[in-house]
Amino acid sequence: MIPHAKTMEEALDSEIRYQNLKIINPVVSPLLLYRYSFFVSMNLPPSDGFSIGSCLIPRSTRLPCGNGSNLEEHCHNQCCFDLNLHVCYHRLPSRFSYIMNQPWNENITMSPRIATEPFAFQNSIPVVRLSVDEITSTHMSLTFYNSRNASFNGRRLQTKEYSYTVTSPELNIEVKTSNRTIFNTASGPFIASENIWEMSFLLTNETMYGLGEIPLQKNNTKVIYSHKGGFSSVPLIFAKLNNSYHGLLFDTNDPTEVFISLENHVVVRSITNFGLKFHLFTGPEPKDIMKDVMAITGKYNKLEYWMLGVHICSEVPGLELNTFLTNATAEKVPFDSHCGVQPIVFNSDQCNSNDINNIDAINSGSKLLENAQKKFVPHVSPYIRIEIKNDTDIQNTTTYSDYNVSCEIMPQFDKLMYRSPNSHEVYTGKIDDFDVIYPNYKDAPPEFLESLWAYEKKIDGIILENNWPLDEKEKDLKEMSLHLPYFNQYFENAFNYTPQWNLTLADNNQSYLFQHNRYGNHFVDAFKKRTNDIPIWSSSVWLNSEPNINRQSINASWLNLNKELVNAALGGVSGHWLWSSPICGDTEYFNPETQTNLCIKWYLTAVYLPMVKIHSKVVPRYPTAFVGTHKTLAIQAIGRRYSLLPYYYTVLQEGPLLRPMFYQYPASQAVRDLSSQFNVGDSLLIAPNLLPLQSHVHMWKPPGTWYELWSGLKLQGQEGDVLTLSTTDADLMTFIKGGSVILIQKKTELSATETLLTDFNAIVALECIEENVCSASGKQFITDGLTLVFEANAQNMTISAIGDDFMPMCDFNSGTWGYDIQLYSIYGLPDEINNLDNQRQVSQFTDLCNLEYGDDIVVKFVT
Repeated sequence: MIPHAKTMEEALDSEIRYQNLKIINPVVSPLLLYRYSFFVSMNLPPSDGFSIGSCLIPRSTRLPCGNGSNLEEHCHNQCCFDLNLHVCYHRLPSRFSYIMNQPWNENITMSPRIATEPFAFQNSIPVVRLSVDEITSTHMSLTFYNSRNASFNGRRLQTKEYSYTVTSPELNIEVKTSNRTIFNTASGPFIASENIWEMSFLLTNETMYGLGEIPLQKNNTKVIYSHKGGFSSVPLIFAKLNNSYHGLLFDTNDPTEVFISLENHVVVRSITNFGLKFHLFTGPEPKDIMKDVMAITGKYNKLEYWMLGVHICSEVPGLELNTFLTNATAEKVPFDSHCGVQPIVFNSDQCNSNDINNIDAINSGSKLLENAQKKFVPHVSPYIRIEIKNDTDIQNTTTYSDYNVSCEIMPQFDKLMYRSPNSHEVYTGKIDDFDVIYPNYKDAPPEFLESLWAYEKKIDGIILENNWPLDEKEKDLKEMSLHLPYFNQYFENAFNYTPQWNLTLADNNQSYLFQHNRYGNHFVDAFKKRTNDIPIWSSSVWLNSEPNINRQSINASWLNLNKELVNAALGGVSGHWLWSSPICGDTEYFNPETQTNLCIKWYLTAVYLPMVKIHSKVVPRYPTAFVGTHKTLAIQAIGRRYSLLPYYYTVLQEGPLLRPMFYQYPASQAVRDLSSQFNVGDSLLIAPNLLPLQSHVHMWKPPGTWYELWSGLKLQGQEGDVLTLSTTDADLMTFIKGGSVILIQKKTELSATETLLTDFNAIVALECIEENVCSASGKQFITDGLTLVFEANAQNMTISAIGDDFMPMCDFNSGTWGYDIQLYSIYGLPDEINNLDNQRQVSQFTDLCNLEYGDDIVVKFVT
C-alpha cells in the first residue's frame, strides 16, 4: 500500500467538530501547518531490515518517483504519494537503492533492494557494480554498470587531493576534498533496469554553472542528446562551494535527462543498458577543472590566423557568388572564407544531370574564391540525397533494388546504411523536399567517402553541419511508453528532428539511439581520415574538443543573442576554445524590416566571439544586404574585430577567448554570477547592451583598474560597484584592464591575412600603486618559435623576444606579419602628462626586426 494521509473531510467528520476544534486548535494548528509542508504517512518498516525511509519531506526536497505520476494507482508502492498535489515521490532515504553483503570493493556485486523499478514496473538489474578510477590527483571517475555486460577495475594513486567513502550494506557514496563534500548520493534513489537508469546526488548547496546557463537554474531539465537547438559544449557542471570550485562531467553516451531540483539535487535519468559514468574534478578553480576536462576531450589540432576572420555562406535564392564577391570588394567588406555557391549535400546518383550541374557549379565557385584570394570552406551534411527512379509510389522505407542503379555509387555500400527496425529496409528520412539516407560513418571504409566526394578543387577547411544528424521526417513519438520505460516531453523535443530512434544496421541489431550522440564524431573522423591537414568545424561532437564548434539553427532574437554569448563563454571554459557562432542567426526566420537593429548589435557583439560566420538562409544578412548607416556599422564592426585579432591569436594559444565572470574572477562574490558581462582573454572585458533601444548599460566593476578601451577613460569605483554608462545601438562597451599591454592593427584590409601585414599600434594600460609607480605587461604570440614580450612603466616600455623565428615578420619576400609599431597609447598617466583627454599618445616608428640581432628595444613615453 502506498502511504498517504486521510483527507481533511474524513479527519474532521464529527458531530462535535466545532467544539473539538476549539479544544485542540492550539495543538493541531502547528500540525496542520506541518501537514501542508510535509506529507504525513504511516511508516511501516520494510521486511528487509534496511532503512525505513520517510515521506515527511519538504516539498522543495522531494524527488519524483518514477514518472512522478499524478495518479495514485500508477505510483509504485515503495514511493510516497501526496493526495493534495497528486505527486508520486521518493522516500528519504529512498527504498530504491542497491545493497551489498560486505564492504565495497571493485569486485563486489550489488543487488537491488526493490525488485522492480517505479517507471514501468520492470525488473531491476540483479547484478550491478561500482568502479572508482583514480585517474590523477585531481580527477576521478565513478562508473556504475551492469556486471553481466562488462568488468572494470579502477586505478589507485598514492597521492591525491580527494577521498571517498562507499558505505554498505546500502550503497551511499561521498567524495571529499579539502574538507569539502563535492559529491554525495545523500541516500537518494539509485535505479537500474532495462533502458532506464536513475541516480541522484548533491554537488553543492550553493551555485552551479554549465549546461548552457550562468548560473544553472533550479527546477530545470536538460537533455543530453544531440539535436536541433541543443547546447554544443561538453556536458559539464561547475559547482561552487566555500569559494572553491569542483566539476562533474557526464560521460554517458546514451540519451540522458538531467534535472536540477529546487534544493540542488542533480537527478540523472538515462535511457541506457550500459550504466552511468561521471568524472569528478577537484578544482579548486574553474581553470583547473577546464584543464582536467581537456585531458579527456583533447585540444584543437589547428589554428591558422585566417580562421579568426569572418566566414560567409549564402543560401539566398538568385544570389550569384560572382556578384557577391564583386559587391563585397567594392564595399571593402573584410572576410576570409566562403562556403562557395551553396552547401554540399551528397547524392547517390552521379549520373543525375542536376547533380552534375551542381558539382560543376561548386567546382567553378571554388575557382572564383581562389581568384578572389578567399579560402574555400564548404558546408557538408552527412546524409545522402536519393531520387526514386520508378513511376509508382514508393514507400519511404525502400531498398536499392527499387532504384535505377546504372549510375548509383551506393549499392556496394548498402550495408552501411541505417535501416528500419522491422522491415530491415534502408530508412529514408526527409530534409526540405528531398529524401535522404543515413550512412554509418563509424564503420565506413576510406573509399566510401572518396566515392561520395566528386569535387575537384582543394578545400581549405570544412564545416560539417546538420550532423546530429538532422531528420525532418514526421515521427510518431506519442506511444513511446510502449517501447521505453521512461520518455517525456524533453526527450520528445530532442528526438523530433533526428533519425528514428530504433533504426538498426544490417549486421547490428542495437538501436540507433545508443549511437546517436557519437554520430557527429564519426562524421568528423571520416573526414580526418581523408584529409587531416585542414581545420574542421562540426555542429555536433561528443566529448571531443579537437574539431571547432559550428553553432547552427539559431533564430534571430534578442534572447538568442544573449544565449549565444553565454554558450560561447561556457563552451570555451569547457574546452571548446574555437567556437563559431552565426551573426543574426542562420535560419530563415529573420525579418530585415523589424530586426535590422538586432542584427547590427549582433555584428557588434561578434567582434568578441572566438570565431564568426555570416550564414544567410533565404534572407540575406551579410553587410552588403543592408543600406546606409546599418551597412556602415556592420562593416566597421568587422573591421574592429580584425584590429583585435593579434590579441585574440595570442590568447587562444593558452586559453579560451570569451570567458564568464565565475571563471575569470572565481573569488569575487560581486561579479561571479553575472551573465551580462564577459572577459575577453585576461585583458579585455565587455558589458554589452542587449536590449532594443537600450541607452544605458550597467557594469559591475571587477577587481583591478579598468579603462574604456578606445578612449582611455578610467572607471571610478571599487570592486562590485555598479556603474551606469551611457551607450547607443551603435556601440558596445569594451574595457581594458590596468596592467595590460596589447597590440592592435587599425588599418583593416580585405582579409585577416592582409590586415596582419599592416602596422601595429600598442595600447598600454597602466596599473598604478601610487603616482608614477606603475606597471603593465603583455605578449604577442607570432609562432611557436617567437613571442614578443612587453614590460612597461610610467616612463617607458621594453620590448624583448622569446625565440628566434623572425622569418614571418622579417622576411620581406615571404613574411606574413607586420614588423613595426607606429603608435603607442598610454592609459593611466597623470592628466598633466596626457596629450589627449584620457591618454598620452606617442607616435614613434619601432622596427621589431631589430630584436633579431640587437638588444631589447626601449620606447620612451615621456621625454
